[in-house]
Amino acid sequence: MVVAVIFSCVGLPMLLSHAPAHAQMDTAAAAPSSLSIAIFVSSRNDRCFDSGEVAAINHLAKAEQDRINASGGILRRRLELQILDDKRAPDRAVANVKGALANPRTVAMIGLSGDRANAAFDAVGSDIGASGIPFLSDISVNSVFEKQSNVFTMRPSQDDERVPVMAAFIKARNIQRPAFVGLKGQLFSSSLGDGLKSAGNGASLVADHRLALQNNRLDPEAIAAVVADLKQKDADLVILAIGAARTPAVLAAFVAAGLTPPLFLTGRIETVLEAGAPEYPGDIFQLAWENLPDVFSDRLRERIVHNGLERWLFEGAKVPEAPGWKSGECKPRPENVVPDVFDSRNMLAIGRGTQYADMVALVAEALKTVDPRANTTALRAHLLTQLKTTYAAGRGAFRGSFENWSFRAGSRAADRTPFIVMRPNGLGASQLAPLQFVRLRTDKLRPIDTLYLDIDLIRTFRVDDNDKSFFADFYLSMRGNNASIDKIEFANGFLDPKTNDRQITIRKLHEAGPSDIYPEEMNIYLVSGKFTFEPRLATYPFDTQRFAINIQPKSSEAPFIVQPPPHSLRDKVVDTDGWVPKDQYVGYDEDFVPTIDAWTFRQNIVPFYKASFAWLMQRQTTDYYLRVVVPLAFILAVAYMSIFIPLSHFEAIVTIQVTALLSAVALYLAQPKVDAGDGTTLSDRVFLFVYTAVSLMIVLSILRVSRPVTQSPWVRKSLGLMHTVAIPVLVAAMTLYVYRASLGGAAGPIWPRLGASLRQPLG
Repeated sequence: MVVAVIFSCVGLPMLLSHAPAHAQMDTAAAAPSSLSIAIFVSSRNDRCFDSGEVAAINHLAKAEQDRINASGGILRRRLELQILDDKRAPDRAVANVKGALANPRTVAMIGLSGDRANAAFDAVGSDIGASGIPFLSDISVNSVFEKQSNVFTMRPSQDDERVPVMAAFIKARNIQRPAFVGLKGQLFSSSLGDGLKSAGNGASLVADHRLALQNNRLDPEAIAAVVADLKQKDADLVILAIGAARTPAVLAAFVAAGLTPPLFLTGRIETVLEAGAPEYPGDIFQLAWENLPDVFSDRLRERIVHNGLERWLFEGAKVPEAPGWKSGECKPRPENVVPDVFDSRNMLAIGRGTQYADMVALVAEALKTVDPRANTTALRAHLLTQLKTTYAAGRGAFRGSFENWSFRAGSRAADRTPFIVMRPNGLGASQLAPLQFVRLRTDKLRPIDTLYLDIDLIRTFRVDDNDKSFFADFYLSMRGNNASIDKIEFANGFLDPKTNDRQITIRKLHEAGPSDIYPEEMNIYLVSGKFTFEPRLATYPFDTQRFAINIQPKSSEAPFIVQPPPHSLRDKVVDTDGWVPKDQYVGYDEDFVPTIDAWTFRQNIVPFYKASFAWLMQRQTTDYYLRVVVPLAFILAVAYMSIFIPLSHFEAIVTIQVTALLSAVALYLAQPKVDAGDGTTLSDRVFLFVYTAVSLMIVLSILRVSRPVTQSPWVRKSLGLMHTVAIPVLVAAMTLYVYRASLGGAAGPIWPRLGASLRQPLG
């Protein structure tokens, strides 16, 4: 009781959290009933190691559920997610869908793909359509759900995206003799072949082979017959849609027969190579919607970095029940391999999990505008209307953690135009193809160029946390069709209020052409200027900040995509003033300009891509230790030692402690002010802790000489014990808290973190 009174007197509630207090309602008590979203996943146990996809979906979707409930739920009703795992069994998938349909609280369903989706729609397709429940599926072939108007898909449309882009690619490269090799009876492969056959691109297929599977394998004799036919017809592009695991055998047959035309795969090139494919002596192409070569989703990478890397490892867990462990085919991974959050396979798992979390967030956002008194049927109808209007392609988009989401009116598929990735012959790595396509407002595909561009940062200096700016000098080199720095805008260049122009100076060192010094194909520039950044100062001065050079097209009439060189080839030497470079990466993001016609009230969005060359740098703290930490340590030590002065010299004790408190306040006022917005920095919390500790010493000293205390021996001894033991324990915990923050740990509310610091070992 005494301790509670003491702590309340010195303002301890200020330290309980550095974030602003928000009134949170008890959703369970306030809500008439909770709302449910069914999420369908498919775990598998036939692989030696888990891909992490299901784990990522579970973790990120539930994190989104917690965020929604913490902010009031959906219409003051608690949201509950049902994660339904079919374990890749079609009959179990059907049962999961039936269960979700039967739940009267279900407002949306998310997920379901592959053969399980086909089985579910064959069995209960009419029930799905009659339910009116918005279904944000993961189906890649739109014909599966074309009869159910309440079903959408997170995947791009086969007919609206994949086939048109591949047809445009064939036309742009002047392919005259394309050939298709697919699987017989496989819906995805068959629909792709049929779509290309009727694409009307002017170059009809010279060969169309649909191979039958035997025990999930291709017949070697059938492969040999296909190779012979393609060689005889001199195909100048072969489109393979046979699955990544079966592609290596076909590529080996191509190489053995001396048939090496360009290939267009439906899967990932890296997956095919990992499955044992030989190095192919020709160009290989694929379509990609995420995980671009040497480029990260900028918004996703920022979220990963600022929420702790250890929370984002999903891929690589051992699957003990996998048959390969019994047969000996599975081998343990080396113990010295350090898991990498940004490994392409782990990023694929994160991407899948974030897509599902985005759908949960979209449902919650769309239902904000409905009448709170509406029943579940009305909520479903309102959500469907929102998907067809507010989030219709070309009219609006939901900005998710993964990307911007909108759905095409005809196919009800996600509006996601793919990138074309290629592995050029002899390069040994994948990169974006020189020509890409974007969809225009008129629904036509427009070719755009890829700029092969690199930024070599020379130095950064004059970082101003309050002004949110920094100066940088760097070399910019690029090549590509019509490549010129005149087409580039540095989106985060600092605007000069006097000239309303960006404070950037560009010096041309070389433009493409004959040269004895510079590469003939390259444009090279020296750029100096002032740029903005968004500091996150919760852990100041032990913070790591992101400094970026953001690039976007200067005109929407001349868009482009940026392809950087591989990370291993980039120059990592940077001259910095007060900072230590830790990492660098290149991110991309798709943004959009929303427009509303004030006459017709018609809404439109104009999308564009931007790239960010980013450097993560940690602030040097030597100066802070000398100016702040060491003086505060002496102040605390002197104040603490004063308690051992006999109580008969009470005036001397209090004088020393009050002087220590005033010294700490003066030291704080003498420090450079850092604007952390609505929050506090770690430095602020250190000073607040010192104020609390010294104030506690003063209060305890006063209580120990007060009459009621002197008349009670056990109270006097208890206060003396607190004076000599409790304060050192608190200081030690605070020191551990600061130490862990200095190693890169997150800094949050002081006292919960202090408790965690005491429970966890230093290592």
